[in-house]
Amino acid sequence: MTMAAAGPSSTILSELGIIGRLADFTPHGFCLAWQPGLIWLHAASDLLTAAAYYSIPAAILVVLSRRRDVQFRPVILLFAVFILACGTTHLMSVVTLWVPLYWLEGTVKAVTAALSVVTAILLWPLLPRLLNMPSAAEMRRLNARLEAQVAERDMANVRLNESRLMLRSLYARTPAPLHAMDRNGTLLEVSDRWLDLFGYHRHDVIGRKMRDFYVPELSDVVEDHLAALRGGGGERKTERRIWRGDGEIRDVEATYEIEHDSLGRLDRILVALTDVTGRKRAEAALRASEERLRQSQKMEAVGQLTGGIAHDFNNLLTTIMGSLEMLARQSGLDARGQRLARNALESSQRAARLTSQLLSFSRRQRLSPASLVPADVLMGIRDLLQRTAGEHIALTLPPPSAAQWPVLADQNQLEVALVNLVINARDAIAGDAKRDRPESPRPSSPREGSISVRFANYTLAAADIAALGQDHLAAGDFVGISVTDTGHGMTPDVLARAFEPFFTTKATGAGTGLGLSQTYGFATQSGGAVRLDSTPGLGTTVELLLPRAEPCDVRKAPCEPRSCLNGHGETVLVVEDDMLLRHTVADGLRQRGYRVIEAADGNAALAALDRGGHVDFLFTDVMMPGGLNGVAVARAARGLRADLKIMFATGYSDRQVLAEWPETLDLVQKPYSLDTLATRIAARLQPQDAVL
Repeated sequence: MTMAAAGPSSTILSELGIIGRLADFTPHGFCLAWQPGLIWLHAASDLLTAAAYYSIPAAILVVLSRRRDVQFRPVILLFAVFILACGTTHLMSVVTLWVPLYWLEGTVKAVTAALSVVTAILLWPLLPRLLNMPSAAEMRRLNARLEAQVAERDMANVRLNESRLMLRSLYARTPAPLHAMDRNGTLLEVSDRWLDLFGYHRHDVIGRKMRDFYVPELSDVVEDHLAALRGGGGERKTERRIWRGDGEIRDVEATYEIEHDSLGRLDRILVALTDVTGRKRAEAALRASEERLRQSQKMEAVGQLTGGIAHDFNNLLTTIMGSLEMLARQSGLDARGQRLARNALESSQRAARLTSQLLSFSRRQRLSPASLVPADVLMGIRDLLQRTAGEHIALTLPPPSAAQWPVLADQNQLEVALVNLVINARDAIAGDAKRDRPESPRPSSPREGSISVRFANYTLAAADIAALGQDHLAAGDFVGISVTDTGHGMTPDVLARAFEPFFTTKATGAGTGLGLSQTYGFATQSGGAVRLDSTPGLGTTVELLLPRAEPCDVRKAPCEPRSCLNGHGETVLVVEDDMLLRHTVADGLRQRGYRVIEAADGNAALAALDRGGHVDFLFTDVMMPGGLNGVAVARAARGLRADLKIMFATGYSDRQVLAEWPETLDLVQKPYSLDTLATRIAARLQPQDAVL
């Protein structure tokens, strides 16, 4: 076989210098006898096959580049390389028809063989997975099922959105004040009742910090509590004070519920509020009422104690005063003895006034209430009040024409109360002048201060009385008589004890501490009250509230007693359980010409009347031991002696006992002087009684 037989390609190969290396081989076309038809049949077939093989990897690469989610991607890429190698072997078959590059063709085939083996090795384990892949029909069924699930999911989403809207609507319309906030305290949602409680519109609050709606003094407390909630602690129920949009402050009780995210961190805080303002106010009112009850019980206990002491003192003082009066009447007493007796009697009378104050505080003072015009009472003691206030204090009184209702009160006690109040005001100003008070305003006039008396008319309903804290008052009309000073005022602890007897802030010897307590007792016993309003450094106002009286005629003047104090042998039955007092009264009446029968109790008095002796006058104490009080004795005596004249003596007001006496009451108040008693008895023994 010669190279000439190799065909036209020998020329090309010789020019490339390859012919020498391939001299030992003949092209594949030689085996086909260089028949053109047969050669081009092989060449065309291999070229078309190679082209097809090259197009398949190209298509696979396009699919893989556009579909990143294709499964078995490495195997498919290996398969594409294998197909590419197969196409190259067909291309080499065309080349070897004219060029005997059999070593190169064998190498390509070896690479193709290796790729095919690797592809086969990787492909077989994938066959179970490939076989498990759904068919087209199954894919259609799966797609249909998936479409149904998608539709169901879409419907569920619609329902979920509707449910969320419904829940949000329910949240907004819940009857409880609710709000939700994030971990930083920013409001996310609030209910309608929350908006009603706080007085805002929803667009005004969403996105704002919840601390903005609490009173300023709670700002740090709220922030600390929020930090504690974020840290997993903090109280789940607290009390807060909130600002409403209109500026009103309300008390609320907040209950917290915590929601966490997937990492366990605080995500949202749900808070339910309860308006406890009414409960807080009721509790405060209850505490105030309990405090008033305790104060009232304390005052009642002190009143019972002082009343009992005053009652016993009255018996002693009456004995002392009567003894001193009889001693002063002794003709053999020298001037010095007379002076000592008068001094002792004056001291006894001062002690009597002290016991009168104690009885007034304990509301056991015998009162004679009448319809009084406050302006007239004030005018009657105007000069006394001016002298009491002093020339260095400006005293302002209402004009006589001041319009006010009449009051129902005892005139003497009202006058004493007004004098006591002016004395207290004067002492407060005098004490203030000695203090260093640069912060308090001083009067522009050269006077040390001022005292003013004012009248006011009040119609108090039950709610007004409750607000005043005067639970013992009955609703109705009252007249207020207030005394205001520019003194140093009272501190809260002093104000709380102002009505206690013997309590005083004055220096030792400057006062007894009974002025306000007597005023308190008088006002309370009269059906009224006393109000105190005091500010340290500014002054004090004391206001008497007295019940309104209906207008009535001017009272008739009492009848004048006969000038002679001595009796003319009339028999007086003296009933008194205190032996010293009984003997003193009996001795004093005997000195004045009366015949006296003594009885230590009611039974002894009735026994004396039963004995049949003539008795002109019965003078009996009201409260006595032995089961019979003075009224019971008087009623029994009236049954025995229809014309018997009767007079009672009492150390305090025994209203319930005295109310049982059906006739006009003739009463002498302990301590009394023997002259006063003799005058009253002489007046009653006149042909026409003149009751004093």
